[in-house]
Amino acid sequence: MSNKNVTIFKNIGLGLVFLFGIISCEKDFEDIAVDLIDNKAFSVGDTLLEIISYNKNIISSRVDNNEAGKVPLSLLGVYQDKDFGYLKSALISQLSLPTLGVNFGDNAVIDLVVVDMPYLLKDTVVIKEITEDKDTIYENVKALDSIYGNRDREYNITVNELGTFLNTLDPLNPSKGMKYYSDKDYMIKDLLHHGSFKPNVNDTVLYVERKYLDDDPGTVDDIDTIKAEDLSPSIKFILDSNFFKNKFIDHQDSPVFDNNTSFNIYFRGLYIDANGVDGSIMNLTTTRAKMTIYYTNDIITNEGVDEDLNNNGINGEDDVVVKRKQTMHFSFGGVKTGKYIKDYNQPEIREALDFPNMDDGEQKLFIQGAAGSEAIIDLFPDELELEDLREKDWMINEANLTIYLDGDQKEIPSRLFLYNYAYGSMISDNYSFKFGPDVFGGVLEYDNNGKPEKYKFRITKYIKDILDKEDPKDPSILALKNFVNTDGFDPQVIDTIVRDYNWIPKGVVLKGNLPETDKERIKLEIYYSKSKLK
Repeated sequence: MSNKNVTIFKNIGLGLVFLFGIISCEKDFEDIAVDLIDNKAFSVGDTLLEIISYNKNIISSRVDNNEAGKVPLSLLGVYQDKDFGYLKSALISQLSLPTLGVNFGDNAVIDLVVVDMPYLLKDTVVIKEITEDKDTIYENVKALDSIYGNRDREYNITVNELGTFLNTLDPLNPSKGMKYYSDKDYMIKDLLHHGSFKPNVNDTVLYVERKYLDDDPGTVDDIDTIKAEDLSPSIKFILDSNFFKNKFIDHQDSPVFDNNTSFNIYFRGLYIDANGVDGSIMNLTTTRAKMTIYYTNDIITNEGVDEDLNNNGINGEDDVVVKRKQTMHFSFGGVKTGKYIKDYNQPEIREALDFPNMDDGEQKLFIQGAAGSEAIIDLFPDELELEDLREKDWMINEANLTIYLDGDQKEIPSRLFLYNYAYGSMISDNYSFKFGPDVFGGVLEYDNNGKPEKYKFRITKYIKDILDKEDPKDPSILALKNFVNTDGFDPQVIDTIVRDYNWIPKGVVLKGNLPETDKERIKLEIYYSKSKLK
């Protein structure tokens, strides 16, 4: 056979595999079984299995960036949820030295010190105008993203010098990165900023008043207009200039500015905290966050023939002392972490988390990220029933775990994640090359009216392995959590460990396995084929 023919057959085969994959996603496997299996030899059927599900309080989430390839989003703000109670979060980060090092020059005077943290943005379509002919004209605009709660309510922000040194490596095991969890306490030192705050999509410009370009600091000599090239908005906190004069400028010749290691021991970072009864909480990426010192210093230069740079009435002088505007950036680098404080001030969720019914299960399941709560799921609580299922010797066509929302809810997760709680690992269907994350599911599904309805997981391979009569695998306890991007499977790395990161504060209340009369209770659906010849 020629290479050309081999290539054709390969392409046809790949096309058929792709087509079958599309069909299997769109059509119930029960129907596929009828189409593909000779019904003279096989019969098809389905069954519902009763399971046990209950709530689990998650005391803390991992919040550091010390693991390669796993970079969590930061969380900052305060949030009051009617189902899940109160959450506040602080953002903590070391700073990195400027690329060219620290040299403020002679007679440096600070004009302004500011922390700048870009918002997360999303594209959205809005109505620009309605014409005289009643035609609607739309336009694409940028909107703030990943902000939860009441955006119109102000709360307080404080920025302090961090007093705790942040380790990149674990002192007890230097071959591994240091893990930081959201319940860790930190020492804070000098207060650098205190003020009210609420998110503002129009916060795109910073004005820096320059008062030290002449001998009269009481007047504004110039104003710098600072904005991003793409005009994107950012959070800006003005810090205490006197602190940085004493801490940075007065020690600029010290070896503490020789490298980042020495610098992070000397100045350990910023502790940015939120306080208030209610407001909003937001995810941020600090990859472009920075602290900038705007200052003026003296430089020595030569005047041109027609120049009088020092305003002494004499042109063309050499070695003239002139004041110049300067800028120095310290990016958010090194270790970044955070601290969450939760208060389950709603009696229903507090009781569900403090006293879970692990024997009979629960009527409601509370799922929330950011050191919130998860649901524990036991698919086979009855060992005798499991043995009976194995003896049936079914060929498993599809197995689904379906979980319905408990009533109307807002700001719920767009995706949940089901994993092997007992081993802290992914379920085989999630990383199987035959199935994979897209088939595995967990994405929020909507009813015919466009209302959020349920989450569905296809765990066919996992159930097939457990019910294998000849070589069965032991079932394990599963858990349901809020999905974050560190939960995604990377086929290039082949890493099935589930990290305990979770920075999205959205929550959802789901129906549990009780009462048994509820048709929307959580359940395991199995579609199977059975040989008529046995």
